[in-house]
Amino acid sequence: MVSMTVVAKVLPEKRDEFLDAMHSLQKERLLEQGISGSQMYERREDPTRFFVIDDWETDEDLQRFFGKEGFRILLGALRTLCMEAEVKYDPLRREGGDLRLDGLDPA
Repeated sequence: MVSMTVVAKVLPEKRDEFLDAMHSLQKERLLEQGISGSQMYERREDPTRFFVIDDWETDEDLQRFFGKEGFRILLGALRTLCMEAEVKYDPLRREGGDLRLDGLDPA
C-alpha cells in the first residue's frame, strides 16, 4: 500500500468551498485505477485544518495519478482555497490494521 496525504489549513471564508471541492475530487479519484480508499478528516480543535489520506495499491498507480489532470486540479484547489497545504507521499507499504488519527473527525 502506498499513501498520499494532503494536510491543509483552509482559509476560513473558503471552508465550505474547500469541502465541496475535496468531496468532488475524492469521488473522481476513487474511479482511478489502483486507488483502494480515500478518507478526509477535520481537526476537532480547528475547523479549518483538514487531512485527506488516499491509499493506493502500488507506487506505479500513484505515480500515474500524479501525471493526470485530476492531480493538477487538486493542486490548484489547494492553492486557491488554503492558507497552507502540503502533499505528502509515503512510498512505504503499510501492512494491516486501521489508521487511527486522534483529535480528528471524519469530514
